[in-house]
Amino acid sequence: MSEPDRAPDAAAPPPAWSALPEPVLAQQNRLRMSLVWIVPIVAVIIGAVLVVRTIVQAGPEITIEFRSAEGIDPGRTEVRFKEVVVGRVKRVRLGSDRQKVQVTVSLDKSVANIAVDDTRFWVVRPRIGTGGVTGLGTLLSGAYIAADAGASEEARREFTGLDTPPLVLRGEPGRSFVLQATDLGSLDVGSPVYHRGVRVGRVVGYALDASGKALDVQVFIESPHEQLVTQQSRFWNASGIEVALSASGLTINTQSMASVLAGGLAFAVPPTAAPAPQAAPGRHFKLFADQRAAMAPDDGEALRVRMVFDQSLRGLEEGAPIDLHGIEIGTVRGVAPQPDAKASRLPMEVVADLRPSMLGRLRERSAAAGSDTSGGDRRLLKQLVDRGLRAQVRSGNLLTGQLYVALDFVPKAPRATFDITADVPTLPTVPGALNDVQAQLAEIASRLSKVRFDEIGNELQGTLKTVNTTGASLQTALTSADTMIRQLTPEAQRALVDVQQTLATAQQTLTTAQQTLRSADQNLTDSQAPLQRSATQTLAEMQRAAQAMRVLADYLQRNPESLLRGKSADPGGLEPPR
Repeated sequence: MSEPDRAPDAAAPPPAWSALPEPVLAQQNRLRMSLVWIVPIVAVIIGAVLVVRTIVQAGPEITIEFRSAEGIDPGRTEVRFKEVVVGRVKRVRLGSDRQKVQVTVSLDKSVANIAVDDTRFWVVRPRIGTGGVTGLGTLLSGAYIAADAGASEEARREFTGLDTPPLVLRGEPGRSFVLQATDLGSLDVGSPVYHRGVRVGRVVGYALDASGKALDVQVFIESPHEQLVTQQSRFWNASGIEVALSASGLTINTQSMASVLAGGLAFAVPPTAAPAPQAAPGRHFKLFADQRAAMAPDDGEALRVRMVFDQSLRGLEEGAPIDLHGIEIGTVRGVAPQPDAKASRLPMEVVADLRPSMLGRLRERSAAAGSDTSGGDRRLLKQLVDRGLRAQVRSGNLLTGQLYVALDFVPKAPRATFDITADVPTLPTVPGALNDVQAQLAEIASRLSKVRFDEIGNELQGTLKTVNTTGASLQTALTSADTMIRQLTPEAQRALVDVQQTLATAQQTLTTAQQTLRSADQNLTDSQAPLQRSATQTLAEMQRAAQAMRVLADYLQRNPESLLRGKSADPGGLEPPR
């Protein structure tokens, strides 16, 4: 600013600040911002973009109900579909009934279509079951929630989690089939299915049928093995160990150790079956008890008959075979007492199913003569009964007491009738061979009871006493003889010594005489030769006699008792040398 109008003092010097330039004042812009605010503004913009992006890309939130929250950690536990992370657990809270837990899961927007009505969820943990060991990877990574996307178009936000993983996932290549069984046995969910010893599938479920008298076992054959199942395939229970003792020896049949412990199934096509197309998914098959029953040829329609036996049938159980000359043509279905007006007897009724197809050409010939197969089978049985066919109970195993029914032609059998018009025709019977054996044993026991064993025992005791007395007398005689021999031995030995000395003297005398004769022989002339030979022969005879006496003396010295008992027989059958 300038001072008020005043006359300048010419004599005074101008002030120093008067030489400075006059400042120019400019008005400040209040809207101008500092560069320091650029970083927070950019951060806010990025955060807003991320929030908007998260909101835009966020998928739906669903709630899954589980029995327990074991292994589930909010913010860390993942949700996986085909091992791809599609979401994460947001929070976990206890249900209102305090029986279950509710897990809130936030899914990615890209997989929002899996939140439909038939989607399944379960917690993957390490598990040991009949299907093997699963979930070992979670030992390091921790448990996670697995999903199996459904095919429904109806959206859903609340789900109930599975306690165990499903055995068949949607879209898994393979085919499912249903086996009709009367008993589950050792089978369970996850039990293996084998074909020629190779694991090709597994049991995925079972349930009672509508009647409650049978089971429907659902199996899944994995790809590409589902092509092995044809319309002619037979399934059987391969659990446990099958032991068979036949003419060829002991046979043990089993699939694997896993099937022995956890049960299992097997299937194959019978060797005699004709080629057939592949079985459609969901086809029903019969589950046989074992491989032998499964591979047996088709028996056709069974013919039910009844047999009445007037004897005890202990050991004849349901399932016992009906045998015709070694061929099993039927099975016993039941045994029950039959009412009878006579109080003294109680006949036993046996109901059985016969398989006339096992008769082969005999059945074919009979069927050719009739209009229908059932009537032909009845006429065939009537012809066989007229020729003497009868039913008889026989023992199948002496150790276990098992019985079976044998059909055989009995010679001179009483005449019997076979009513082919009855609902359940009756086969004539004859008493079993076991009853005859029992009767014979009873007769033998009756005869043995008449034998007087007490008198025989008393006579045997008297005879034994006599033998004992005779033996004692003989022992006394032998003792006396042995005493006499011992008393005689010293005198006999002294006599033998004298005899030996005498024989030695005689031997010396003979030797001296022989030498004298040899000296005299040199002086004899040829005319004296006969005399010399005679003398030589005489001396030789005397020498042999002396040798025999020596042998006798040696024998008496070794066996002095021979003076009383005589000479004993030589074991070798040879006489002592002479």
